[in-house]
Amino acid sequence: MKEELLKGLTEEQIEKAKACKSSDEILQLAKAEGIELTDEQLEAVSGGCGTVKLSDWRCPECREKAISWLGGNNYKCRACGFRFST
Repeated sequence: MKEELLKGLTEEQIEKAKACKSSDEILQLAKAEGIELTDEQLEAVSGGCGTVKLSDWRCPECREKAISWLGGNNYKCRACGFRFST
C-alpha cells in the first residue's frame, strides 16, 4: 500500500487497512471509521469510477471541485461542507 495514501490515519487505522484483502474491505473500513477519502485515495482503492472522475464533479451548492466520497452514494464538499447523495 502506498504510504502517501495512509497520511492522516492513526496507527490503528493503518494496521486495519493493511489487513484488508480487497478494495471493498478498505472502502467498508473507511466508512466504518468515518474516514473521508481524498480523490487520490478513492481512485487508488477503487481503480477509478468509470469515465467520470470524482475530481471532475462540482458541488451542487457552491460549484467548487472539492468533493469527498463518504461511502455508498454519499458525498461531501470539502470547500463548503455541503453533503449530498446521488
